[in-house]
Amino acid sequence: MQLKIRTKDLAVMSIYAALYAALVVVLGFSSYGPIQLRVADSLVAVVPLLGIAGVLGHTLGVFVGNIFSSAGPLDLLNTIPSFAMSFVVHYIYKRSKNDYTVIATCTAYSAVLGTTVGWMLSFLYGYPLLITIFYVAIGNVIATVLIGWPLFKLLKKSGVFEKWLGNDGASYHPSKTENNEESS
Repeated sequence: MQLKIRTKDLAVMSIYAALYAALVVVLGFSSYGPIQLRVADSLVAVVPLLGIAGVLGHTLGVFVGNIFSSAGPLDLLNTIPSFAMSFVVHYIYKRSKNDYTVIATCTAYSAVLGTTVGWMLSFLYGYPLLITIFYVAIGNVIATVLIGWPLFKLLKKSGVFEKWLGNDGASYHPSKTENNEESS
Protein backbone atom coordinates (compact mmCIF):
# COMPACT_ATOMS: atom_id res chain seq x y z
CA MET A 1 0.00 0.00 0.00
CA GLN A 2 1.40 3.35 -1.07
CA LEU A 3 0.67 6.64 0.67
CA LYS A 4 -0.66 9.16 -1.82
CA ILE A 5 -0.42 12.88 -1.03
CA ARG A 6 -2.72 15.05 -3.14
CA THR A 7 -2.12 18.63 -4.22
CA LYS A 8 -4.90 19.66 -1.82
CA ASP A 9 -2.99 18.00 1.00
CA LEU A 10 0.13 20.01 0.23
CA ALA A 11 -1.95 23.18 0.26
CA VAL A 12 -3.56 22.24 3.59
CA MET A 13 -0.15 21.43 5.12
CA SER A 14 1.27 24.73 3.93
CA ILE A 15 -1.68 26.82 5.09
CA TYR A 16 -1.76 25.11 8.49
CA ALA A 17 2.01 25.49 8.98
CA ALA A 18 1.93 29.15 7.94
CA LEU A 19 -1.02 29.93 10.23
CA TYR A 20 0.58 28.12 13.17
CA ALA A 21 3.97 29.81 12.72
CA ALA A 22 2.36 33.23 12.21
CA LEU A 23 0.34 32.89 15.41
CA VAL A 24 3.46 31.86 17.35
CA VAL A 25 5.53 34.77 16.05
CA VAL A 26 2.82 37.46 16.22
CA LEU A 27 1.83 36.35 19.72
CA GLY A 28 5.46 35.77 20.72
CA PHE A 29 4.97 37.46 24.09
CA SER A 30 2.75 34.54 25.12
CA SER A 31 4.24 31.79 22.93
CA TYR A 32 7.58 31.33 24.69
CA GLY A 33 8.77 31.19 28.27
CA PRO A 34 7.90 29.44 31.53
CA ILE A 35 4.37 30.84 31.65
CA GLN A 36 2.96 30.58 28.17
CA LEU A 37 -0.30 30.40 26.33
CA ARG A 38 0.64 29.34 22.83
CA VAL A 39 -2.65 30.12 21.08
CA ALA A 40 -1.34 28.41 17.93
CA ASP A 41 -1.57 25.09 19.78
CA SER A 42 -5.35 25.41 19.64
CA LEU A 43 -4.96 24.27 16.02
CA VAL A 44 -3.87 20.79 17.14
CA ALA A 45 -7.53 20.11 17.96
CA VAL A 46 -8.33 20.59 14.26
CA VAL A 47 -5.77 17.97 13.15
CA PRO A 48 -8.36 15.13 13.23
CA LEU A 49 -10.38 16.98 10.58
CA LEU A 50 -7.32 17.37 8.35
CA GLY A 51 -5.75 13.93 8.67
CA ILE A 52 -2.09 13.41 7.88
CA ALA A 53 -1.94 16.83 6.18
CA GLY A 54 -2.80 18.36 9.56
CA VAL A 55 -0.15 16.29 11.35
CA LEU A 56 2.54 17.34 8.88
CA GLY A 57 1.34 20.95 8.80
CA HIS A 58 1.41 21.06 12.60
CA THR A 59 4.92 19.63 12.68
CA LEU A 60 6.23 22.10 10.11
CA GLY A 61 4.46 24.99 11.86
CA VAL A 62 6.01 24.08 15.22
CA PHE A 63 9.46 23.87 13.64
CA VAL A 64 9.15 27.26 11.92
CA GLY A 65 7.60 28.90 14.99
CA ASN A 66 10.36 27.56 17.23
CA ILE A 67 13.07 29.01 14.98
CA PHE A 68 12.21 32.37 16.55
CA SER A 69 12.46 31.08 20.13
CA SER A 70 15.05 32.65 22.42
CA ALA A 71 15.86 29.09 23.54
CA GLY A 72 17.73 28.57 20.29
CA PRO A 73 18.24 25.26 18.50
CA LEU A 74 17.28 23.23 21.58
CA ASP A 75 13.67 24.39 21.14
CA LEU A 76 13.65 22.88 17.65
CA LEU A 77 13.82 19.46 19.31
CA ASN A 78 10.30 20.03 20.61
CA THR A 79 9.17 19.43 17.03
CA ILE A 80 9.62 15.69 17.69
CA PRO A 81 7.08 15.31 20.54
CA SER A 82 4.78 17.75 18.71
CA PHE A 83 4.83 15.47 15.67
CA ALA A 84 4.31 12.32 17.74
CA MET A 85 1.45 13.74 19.77
CA SER A 86 -0.32 15.41 16.83
CA PHE A 87 -0.19 12.00 15.13
CA VAL A 88 -1.76 10.48 18.27
CA VAL A 89 -4.54 13.12 18.17
CA HIS A 90 -5.18 12.26 14.51
CA TYR A 91 -4.90 8.48 14.83
CA ILE A 92 -7.09 7.98 17.89
CA TYR A 93 -9.84 10.15 16.45
CA LYS A 94 -9.58 8.37 13.08
CA ARG A 95 -9.98 4.99 14.79
CA SER A 96 -12.73 5.98 17.21
CA LYS A 97 -14.64 8.75 15.36
CA ASN A 98 -15.53 9.94 18.87
CA ASP A 99 -15.33 13.72 19.27
CA TYR A 100 -14.46 13.41 22.96
CA THR A 101 -11.20 11.66 22.12
CA VAL A 102 -10.04 15.07 20.85
CA ILE A 103 -10.29 16.43 24.40
CA ALA A 104 -8.41 13.45 25.83
CA THR A 105 -5.66 13.44 23.22
CA CYS A 106 -5.24 17.22 23.38
CA THR A 107 -4.84 16.88 27.14
CA ALA A 108 -2.22 14.17 26.57
CA TYR A 109 -0.52 16.44 23.99
CA SER A 110 -0.44 19.18 26.64
CA ALA A 111 1.05 16.88 29.26
CA VAL A 112 3.81 15.66 26.94
CA LEU A 113 4.66 19.12 25.60
CA GLY A 114 4.42 20.60 29.09
CA THR A 115 7.01 18.06 30.19
CA THR A 116 9.42 18.47 27.27
CA VAL A 117 9.16 22.27 27.05
CA GLY A 118 9.21 22.61 30.84
CA TRP A 119 12.33 20.47 31.06
CA MET A 120 14.03 22.49 28.32
CA LEU A 121 13.23 25.80 30.02
CA SER A 122 14.38 24.47 33.38
CA PHE A 123 17.60 23.18 31.84
CA LEU A 124 18.37 26.39 29.94
CA TYR A 125 17.29 29.03 32.42
CA GLY A 126 17.32 27.31 35.81
CA TYR A 127 13.56 27.61 36.36
CA PRO A 128 12.11 25.18 38.95
CA LEU A 129 11.36 22.01 36.95
CA LEU A 130 7.98 20.87 38.30
CA ILE A 131 6.48 24.35 38.48
CA THR A 132 7.65 25.11 34.93
CA ILE A 133 6.22 21.84 33.61
CA PHE A 134 2.93 22.62 35.38
CA TYR A 135 2.66 26.17 33.98
CA VAL A 136 3.51 25.14 30.43
CA ALA A 137 1.08 22.20 30.57
CA ILE A 138 -1.75 24.35 31.96
CA GLY A 139 -1.20 26.97 29.26
CA ASN A 140 -1.27 24.23 26.67
CA VAL A 141 -4.52 22.75 28.05
CA ILE A 142 -6.09 26.21 27.86
CA ALA A 143 -5.00 26.50 24.22
CA THR A 144 -5.78 22.97 23.03
CA VAL A 145 -8.92 22.17 25.02
CA LEU A 146 -10.57 25.45 26.02
CA ILE A 147 -9.86 27.17 22.68
CA GLY A 148 -9.15 24.20 20.39
CA TRP A 149 -12.12 21.97 21.30
CA PRO A 150 -14.76 24.62 20.43
CA LEU A 151 -12.83 25.36 17.24
CA PHE A 152 -12.88 21.63 16.38
CA LYS A 153 -16.64 21.40 17.02
CA LEU A 154 -17.37 24.57 15.01
CA LEU A 155 -15.31 23.47 12.01
CA LYS A 156 -16.66 19.93 12.14
CA LYS A 157 -20.25 21.16 12.28
CA SER A 158 -19.65 23.58 9.39
CA GLY A 159 -18.44 20.71 7.20
CA VAL A 160 -15.91 22.98 5.52
CA PHE A 161 -13.11 20.40 5.55
CA GLU A 162 -15.40 17.67 4.25
CA LYS A 163 -16.21 19.91 1.28
CA TRP A 164 -12.54 20.70 0.62
CA LEU A 165 -10.94 17.37 1.37
CA GLY A 166 -13.55 14.74 0.61
CA ASN A 167 -16.15 12.70 2.43
CA ASP A 168 -14.55 12.23 5.83
CA GLY A 169 -12.14 15.15 5.86
CA ALA A 170 -9.21 12.73 5.97
CA SER A 171 -6.56 14.02 3.68
CA TYR A 172 -4.53 10.97 2.81
CA HIS A 173 -5.57 8.26 0.45
CA PRO A 174 -3.59 5.04 0.11
CA SER A 175 -3.50 4.01 -3.52
CA LYS A 176 -4.32 0.48 -4.60
CA THR A 177 -1.84 0.51 -7.42
CA GLU A 178 1.39 2.30 -7.88
CA ASN A 179 0.29 3.71 -11.24
CA ASN A 180 -2.61 5.84 -9.97
CA GLU A 181 -2.60 9.47 -11.10
CA GLU A 182 -2.33 12.14 -8.42
CA SER A 183 -5.76 13.61 -7.81
CA SER A 184 -6.27 17.23 -6.88
